[in-house]
Amino acid sequence: MTQSMSAPGDQAAYLPGSPERAELARRTVRVLQAGVIPGGLAMTASFSASTLLAQQMTGSETKASLAAVCLSIGGTLAGLPIAVLMARHGRRIGLRAGYLTGAVGATLALLSAFAGRYSILVMGMVLIGTGQAANLASRYAGADLATDENRAKSISLVLWASTVGSVLGPTVALGVKGLLADSDSLRGFALPYAMALVLFGVAAFTISSRLRPDPLHVVAADAGAVSVKLPSLSEAGRILAHPVASIALIAMMLSQAVMVGIMTVSPIHMAQGDQNELLIGVMLSLHIAGMFAFSPYVGWLVDRIGGQPVIVIGAIVLAFGAQTAANTDAAHATGHLSGLFFVGIGWSCCVVAASSLLTASFSVERRVSVQATADVLMTALGAAAGVGSGLAVEHRDYGDLAQWGTIVALTLAVVAVVGVVRRIRVNGWRVNV
Repeated sequence: MTQSMSAPGDQAAYLPGSPERAELARRTVRVLQAGVIPGGLAMTASFSASTLLAQQMTGSETKASLAAVCLSIGGTLAGLPIAVLMARHGRRIGLRAGYLTGAVGATLALLSAFAGRYSILVMGMVLIGTGQAANLASRYAGADLATDENRAKSISLVLWASTVGSVLGPTVALGVKGLLADSDSLRGFALPYAMALVLFGVAAFTISSRLRPDPLHVVAADAGAVSVKLPSLSEAGRILAHPVASIALIAMMLSQAVMVGIMTVSPIHMAQGDQNELLIGVMLSLHIAGMFAFSPYVGWLVDRIGGQPVIVIGAIVLAFGAQTAANTDAAHATGHLSGLFFVGIGWSCCVVAASSLLTASFSVERRVSVQATADVLMTALGAAAGVGSGLAVEHRDYGDLAQWGTIVALTLAVVAVVGVVRRIRVNGWRVNV
């Protein structure tokens, strides 16, 4: 199924290779960064509060991890609807809708802190996950106007902007909650969600007012595309049939599963070791710094040595971080701080490299559909891993969970190495394979 893609005036004066086109590409990335910063801050502030709030409400580790994982569930559910809006109306409309829905979710989560209702918190976190879907989709919007030589760099620069908001989110949210509110009161958790509400609004306004002309309209005009295929999960078969895109999809899914699974229950594990909320926030901030702060260097590396070798590197780093966390007792902060930091770096390598490979593997007409399908599958597996992590910790222990993450990451490394060897045998060594 396809949808007409037209936007009068977007096509003019932005021919590929022209100075105007290059400036538009740079400006588009800057605007996306300006939206991702508050969006990332809102999302991580909400996530960092959700586990602790839910645990105080219910006393259950499984329900606490489920509340946090609802962010990933919401991102999964929102991936295709946001992509449909993009296919029909462009990136700007889709991203704006995602951030506004996230603001509604923050409002519900805020109310849950006053009402003490777990069900309201769950609904709020699902809608906040729509903001996560918008932030993830922003990286693809950054790649729309990129060339083959700087595609990974453009993706990574949008991800890098998440560093500013995402790193500060947990520390600021839990720090302010701890300083300004009674630590035993549920109402103190309203502060992080009030902050998220405002920030999602800022992100929506920024994208709505400044992302013009729409990058997807411009690149569709370049390719002479009169229609863009509407997203469908049937695209998964097309991705898996592609020798390069299939490895990209596997890398996105497995790295997300390891990262979300370990990150979701690490705050609970540290809290059981009597570590304070500010230190837990610092741990989450360092983890998210690993996810985003080094992404421009990752993008540079992908553009030079290729995506599949960087996936191998990322999987090994991911395994190292997971193993470090597996060998850390609840009362010891250092292992959590360093282990989650390396988990974040490994995730960054895998996702930046995989996103670049996926975008390069398909035509403009199929780009939105393929990207959305991959993100839905990635966040779905991450959500399942998050739910499973709560059960694993409740019935086994944190060390076992992190150890399983190590095994999954090493499996990904082997898959990526096989892909690299296969491509070298067929085509010789090439960049962007």
